[in-house]
Amino acid sequence: MNKTTSWVVVLVLLGACGEGDRARTDTQLTGARGPDGVAATYHAGALPAPRGALTITLPAAGTAINGGSAMVSVTASAEIVKVYVAIDGADGYWELLVPAGTTVADVLLTLAQQLPDQIRITFEVEDAAGNVSAAVTMNTAIVKVGTGDLQISVTWNVDNDIDLHVIDPYGFEIYYNSNASDEGGVLDLDSNPNCDIDHINNENVVWPTGTALAGTYSVLVANYANCTGLATTYAVTIQKKGQPPATYMGSFASDDPGDGLGAGAGDLVTTFTYP
Repeated sequence: MNKTTSWVVVLVLLGACGEGDRARTDTQLTGARGPDGVAATYHAGALPAPRGALTITLPAAGTAINGGSAMVSVTASAEIVKVYVAIDGADGYWELLVPAGTTVADVLLTLAQQLPDQIRITFEVEDAAGNVSAAVTMNTAIVKVGTGDLQISVTWNVDNDIDLHVIDPYGFEIYYNSNASDEGGVLDLDSNPNCDIDHINNENVVWPTGTALAGTYSVLVANYANCTGLATTYAVTIQKKGQPPATYMGSFASDDPGDGLGAGAGDLVTTFTYP
């Protein structure tokens, strides 16, 4: 049946609060992990002052969903040892270590459930010689989706048709062809259906406040169609009320054409219990 439209750094963006009249980065970016999985360190104050001739490039703009994640590739003119990340105009920044020998750092941003329509993320990098690039800021448009006690989303890095499947404790599978359960779970965003590319590259399943079932959930990600012929990297983000977000990475090869299947399709990413 046809569908209907309905690695890595980890940053957690939570709702903004002020320090006086000035927002703090750590109220929107509350944690980070570098490509080697080592947690970032938070610093108060301004980003490091640029020095030397090191430069970086970012995508011109990005798209993400509130409560989900977004991938950003940072490219430098020399090998990167650190990435610095902040919210534009806010106090404080995160410092992320990068394994030696790369000029590209692939960054995963994990976003708050409550965000404005656009966020501006600022990056700097440092090389082994101590040079620090000038800050570069990327505008990211936020596609608003539902949030609640339990929110599960997937984001991916190319314009392929990737599908999110979530099986609830009663065994009901929420996905594009069965997008709402009697207990309140709903798939409220289905991106790139049948290769009708919208460039959002996110999907979202949510149980609104007070509706999430207690028990075990399973999360699967399916390669429905390889629209581009490119390999796909994806990240699943799980937001549970009162707990830090959890993020899981995976990929599909460039020669994986996609399975086009419905219920039960995809790779098992994780199982978890709620609450």
